Amino acid sequence: MKLIKLDRRAELMKMTKEQIIDYIEVCNKNFWSLQNNWMANVTMKYGSEVAAEMDEKLWAKWSAVEAHRLKKLLNLGNTLTDVRKLLTFSLAAEEGLEGGYSEITDKKVVWKVTRCPMQLARREAGWPELNCKPVFVAIWKAIIGVINADIKLAEVYAPPDPHKDDDWCGATLQLE
Repeated sequence: MKLIKLDRRAELMKMTKEQIIDYIEVCNKNFWSLQNNWMANVTMKYGSEVAAEMDEKLWAKWSAVEAHRLKKLLNLGNTLTDVRKLLTFSLAAEEGLEGGYSEITDKKVVWKVTRCPMQLARREAGWPELNCKPVFVAIWKAIIGVINADIKLAEVYAPPDPHKDDDWCGATLQLE
C-alpha cells in the first residue's frame, strides 16, 4: 500500500486569503480548547494551586518559544512596537479575550484585559478565580526577554489581585 503524504502547505496555497484567516482562527480556538480543558482537568484532579503552578511553567517555556518563532517569521526588532506586533500574532491572545493598549509611546506601553473568558467561565462553573498572575508575569517576561531585555515589566496586576469586572489584568512595559 502506498501512503499519500499529508501536505498542509500545499493545501494552504490553494486556499483564499479569507479561508486561511478562518483556518488560523479555528487553530486558535482549538489551542484554547486544549488549554482550557487541560486546566479544568488538572484543577479537578489536583486543585487550583497545582493547576496554576503547572500552567506557569508551561506558559513560561511556550511563550519564549513562540516569541522566538514569531520574531523570526515577522522579522521583528527590539522595540516596544515589536512587542505589540508579536502580541498581535501570539496565541496567548485568547479567543474572546477583550483588551488593548491604554497608552503607547516609544518608551512605555500599558496593556489591559477588560474581559477574560477563562475567568468568567470559572465563575460560571462556581470555581474561584484562578491565580493567573504568575502566568501573566511569565508570558510578559518571556516575550520581552526575546524582544529586548532592556524592556522592563514595570507594573503587573492580575487575579488574585483585586479588580473590576472590566479590568481583569494589565501590564506596563517600559524601555529604560
